Amino acid sequence: MKTMLRLIVITVLAFEPAGALATELASLSPGRNEVQVEHDGRSRRLMVTTPKTYDREELYPVLFCFHGAGGKANGQSVRWSPHADRRGLIVISAEAVQPLAKWNFKDHFHAEAHDDVGLVSKVIEALVANQIVDPKAVYATGHSSGGLFCYRLAKELDWFAALSPMSCGMVEGAHDPGEGTQAVSIMQVIGDQDKSFNGSTNPKVTMYSASERIEVWRTFNQCLPDPVVENWGDEIVVYTYSNQSGLEVALCKVKGQGHHLRGDLRDRADSLALDFLLKHRKQ
Repeated sequence: MKTMLRLIVITVLAFEPAGALATELASLSPGRNEVQVEHDGRSRRLMVTTPKTYDREELYPVLFCFHGAGGKANGQSVRWSPHADRRGLIVISAEAVQPLAKWNFKDHFHAEAHDDVGLVSKVIEALVANQIVDPKAVYATGHSSGGLFCYRLAKELDWFAALSPMSCGMVEGAHDPGEGTQAVSIMQVIGDQDKSFNGSTNPKVTMYSASERIEVWRTFNQCLPDPVVENWGDEIVVYTYSNQSGLEVALCKVKGQGHHLRGDLRDRADSLALDFLLKHRKQ
């Protein structure tokens, strides 16, 4: 059976209220939808997958997923959209401005700067305003550049119940939670042979190591210093730090793997990440 893909063209100027976009999102159909949103003078592409049993009378959790550098929305949509039915959630695979195809995870890093944070915030506001998603169940994940972008979202937006950056670093200074940051649960998924696992420094940016970034968020979330350690087979180990209010910071380490996890291990790590995300609700 061929997959039906519905195209919804939405033109919303940057200064228009989120309600205009919310009205258009009301026409989402069960299954896969393609949405074009005009934001900040650019046409932005979203691939939105709803459960086959999608009911406009219900509120759904929503998972945003962000591709790596050079990618498009299709790849992350293929990866995560099957979970729309399995987990009963809406999956939104967003696309960075092409042809740069990199997320604005840090101001003044790329040659072009786009308002990616504003785009995500606008879409969430529209989904909530139109009573499509549960405002206490908004989640995000991303690979590489998309994972770095998740750390920026965690710092700057107060919409998320939990995030899971994958195969990425975390920028010292730019991504450290600050005065305006709300505590949020985070699971980092990374291979111990990934280029970002041990951190790095160059003239443009310093990346924390995996253990350092976990410590930054563990301290900020006031989690206890001793983790619960779980082994999932011989190659995946999860270290989870918790606080008394239920917030968690976790490191999912995949042994012997680099920037792209082996298929079966990636699928297992994705499942663990979703387990982590969906058990948290916005406090």
